[in-house]
Amino acid sequence: MSAPVVLRAEPAGDDPGAVTTALTGAFGAAREGLEAGRPVVVVLAAGDLLGQGSPLDAAVATGLLGMVRTLGIEGAKPGWRINVVAAAGVAASGGEEDPAVAETIAVVAGSSLTGQLLQVGGANLGKLPA
Repeated sequence: MSAPVVLRAEPAGDDPGAVTTALTGAFGAAREGLEAGRPVVVVLAAGDLLGQGSPLDAAVATGLLGMVRTLGIEGAKPGWRINVVAAAGVAASGGEEDPAVAETIAVVAGSSLTGQLLQVGGANLGKLPA
């Protein structure tokens, strides 16, 4: 198995131009990896994907999700593998990350899944009474 291309959304800050830069860079890196036969995993903070952070970070996250869905559909015939992992424990590059995120990246990169959004963590389970 080829090493996966792991793309992480960096915070856009207050610069709307950073959204264009992030999406353009991610598309180029994803296309290069897919054409080389490598799986691509896009890692997003779940809060950004749900619009719980800044509007610009939400724009990057939803743009990347749309890119993954499109490339998953377009790449079905040539066998491209591209997916999204979204979690609360996602760190910016160089930061400490939830080990479950790294495990999920490894599992999905080694699988035949494509065009999927995989959510890591118990945020969707609700709270259990103590």
